Amino acid sequence: MLLFNRRIWHRHDIAVLIAALLISAVLALLPSGLKTALGSGVVGTIFAPLEYPASQARSLFSSWKDNQELRQRLAVASLENISLKEAAQENDEFRKLLDLRSRTQWLLRPARVVGREPSARASALIVEPNNPKGVGQDMPAIIDRGLVGKVVSSGPEYSQVATIFDKDSRVSAIVARSRVLGIFRTDRGQRCILDRVPLRSDVRKGDTVLTSGYGQVFPSGLLLGTVEKILIDKRQLTLNIEINPSLDLNRISQIFIITGGVNPPLPSLSPVKTQDSLASRPRRRIAAPPPPEMDIRLPQAPVPVPDESELPGGAGQ
Repeated sequence: MLLFNRRIWHRHDIAVLIAALLISAVLALLPSGLKTALGSGVVGTIFAPLEYPASQARSLFSSWKDNQELRQRLAVASLENISLKEAAQENDEFRKLLDLRSRTQWLLRPARVVGREPSARASALIVEPNNPKGVGQDMPAIIDRGLVGKVVSSGPEYSQVATIFDKDSRVSAIVARSRVLGIFRTDRGQRCILDRVPLRSDVRKGDTVLTSGYGQVFPSGLLLGTVEKILIDKRQLTLNIEINPSLDLNRISQIFIITGGVNPPLPSLSPVKTQDSLASRPRRRIAAPPPPEMDIRLPQAPVPVPDESELPGGAGQ
């Protein structure tokens, strides 16, 4: 049986070989144009069903590759845009700080903020002065928008600044309009308040609060904030004044440290008079009305006067 199968397969191979030789001979005798057309037809018939999926796969791969390239370019452009915005912001801060240096007589040392808490009212900053020599404790730190705090420690490369939001910070302050003095501090690290202001002081919502300079630590005239809320408690002897601070630590990356120079003169404690102030308006004196005139009229008819001799007990009796 096995031998029979082998003979069948052997004859089959011979038949296939003979058929291939005949087809090759026929194709060799055909004209070149007919052979080209016949080959194109056979190839098209066999591979046409596979051409569309293959072209779609090539298109998808090309689109994916272009998409990846465009994503990479977009990421690079976004990073460059962010870098340009940061550079523009730093240049704007430098311009304001240089303008501050030109308007004052202080010796200012620029410093870059390199570390802080992730909060707009952080209690401390780590700064890197461009020249750490000469930076010492209790030196004020400022920006163009006002007071930042003071240096509490300095090292060979970095210094630590305690901001006005520190729980132990106390700043002698003054209300710019009415010249009322107080102490600017942070209440439990949450609210900024103006403390020790007498109950009957002239303080209004929206008043500007500045450093007074009377504390001998910070110079006068630095912005602290504006009055946001005033609460009156008659059981106390002072006002409860809440301040909206002008300092926003999320918006600063550069500061100035005052290392010396001439401080401005201390502010006068006389209230500033404005045209809208009642104190600046002259009081009008109102003349007292004249006393009313009394009209006394005498009777017109004569009153008869009796004779004394006719009266009882008169002289004739």
